[in-house]
Amino acid sequence: MSGADPLETLQVEASCSVCLEYLQDPVIIECGHNFCRRCITRWWAELARDFPCPVCRKTSRHRALRPNRQLGNMVEAARQLRGAKRKAREESRCQAHGQALARFCRDDQAPVCLLCEISHAHRAHALVPLDDAAIEYKVGGRGGRPKPSWGEDGEWPQVLVSAPNLASGLKVALRRERITQEFEELHQLLEEEERLLLRRLEEEEREILQRLQANLARLGEQRRVLAALVAELEEKCLQSGAEMLKVGRDQDQQQVTLDPDTAHPNLVLSEDRKSVRFVEVRPRDLPDTPRRFTIYPCVLAAQGFTSGRHYWEVEVGDKTHWALGVCKDSVSRKGELTPLPETGYWRVRLWNGDKYAATTTPFTPLTVRVKPKRVGVFVDYEAGKVAFYNVTDRSHIYTFTDTFTEKIWPLFYPGIRAGRKNAAPLVILGSWTSSTA
Repeated sequence: MSGADPLETLQVEASCSVCLEYLQDPVIIECGHNFCRRCITRWWAELARDFPCPVCRKTSRHRALRPNRQLGNMVEAARQLRGAKRKAREESRCQAHGQALARFCRDDQAPVCLLCEISHAHRAHALVPLDDAAIEYKVGGRGGRPKPSWGEDGEWPQVLVSAPNLASGLKVALRRERITQEFEELHQLLEEEERLLLRRLEEEEREILQRLQANLARLGEQRRVLAALVAELEEKCLQSGAEMLKVGRDQDQQQVTLDPDTAHPNLVLSEDRKSVRFVEVRPRDLPDTPRRFTIYPCVLAAQGFTSGRHYWEVEVGDKTHWALGVCKDSVSRKGELTPLPETGYWRVRLWNGDKYAATTTPFTPLTVRVKPKRVGVFVDYEAGKVAFYNVTDRSHIYTFTDTFTEKIWPLFYPGIRAGRKNAAPLVILGSWTSSTA
C-alpha cells in the first residue's frame, strides 16, 4: 500500500467493476460491493430472483440497491485530481522533447530537459540543476543581495530575476509541491474514510451473520419438523386405504365432506358431498347466504380446524385446472378477491394443463416430475404448516409456513369447465385427524 500511487489507488476504488469506468450514480448491494446503478441494473435485467454480485458472485433474493453518496463525492474528487495531475504533468515537460524539465540554461534563461542539454542548441551553454536555480532565484528575491554564483564582476545577473521562463519553471515546481501536499492530505482523508466504511461494513456483516444464524436455526427446526411429517406421511402412503383411515389411539377418522352452503352457484356437489364439478349453466337459484362464495367458484369443507394435524387426499385425475388448500374463516366471500396468504388463502394450483404454482406473493413456480393424479394436503395447525404431496409418485410439492389465529377450512376449486377438457370433478378420497393432546 505504501509503494502504490495514491491517485491510482483512488482511481481503482472509484471505478465500476462492470464498465471499468468511474462510478456513475454509485449504489451498494447487500454483499458490500459498489457499481454504477445503470450497470448493475442491466446486469440483473433478465433475473426475477437470486441476484448475483458480479464480483464475489454472492446472491441476494431481492434487488437491494442503496445509493452511496459519499462514494459518489469521492469519485468526483478522483476525477478532478486526475485532470489536475494530467495538466501539471503536461506543463512540467519540455515542449520540444516531452521530457521532464530538469536543467536550467543560464545562456537562454529557460528550463530545459536532459535531451536539450545534450542537443546541439545547448551543448556549449552553461546548465545547472533546475532546483538549484530555483533556490538562487528565491534568495535573490528577498530584498537582500546574495553572494553571486555567476556573472561578471560579482554582480547578480539581472536578467535572471525577470526571466519569464524561469518564473514558469518555478511556478511548475511550486505547483508540484502543492499537488503533492494535497495528495497527502487526500490520502489521509481517504484512509479515514476507508476505516469508517470498513467499520460500517463490519457492523453490517455482523448483523447479516446474526440474521443468517437465526434463519439457519429456524430452518433447521423447520427441517426437523418437516422430516418428521414426511416420514409420517410416507408411512401412511405405504398403507392401504383401510389402514390409513383406521381409528388408532391418537388418530381419529374424520371424513372431510363438502359444505353446500358455501358452494358457488355454478358448482354441483355429489349426494355424498365427496366430489364437486363446475357447470356453465346454474342448475337452480340458491340463496345468497353470508357463507356462500359468489365470485370465486370454490367450495369449503364442512369441517374446519382450530388445532391438531389433519390430512386428506383429493383425486384430480387429468384435469387441466384446479386449486387446493385452506383458507381462514374470515375471508371475503363476495365480490372480487385475491386468494393469497396475505388475504387468508394458502393454495397450490394448476392451470393450462401443466403450470403448477404456490399462490405466494409473487407466485412460486413449482416443478412437478410426475403429473399428480391424486394430491394429499397436510395441515399442522400449531406448527402453522400447510403441506402438499404428489401421492402418485409420493413426492413433496410445496409447504406454506404461517401463523394461524382463527379457524381454517379446507378449500376446493375445480376450475372452469373449458369445454370437455376440465369437466371431471374433484373427488375427496380419504382423510384422517391426529389429536395434539
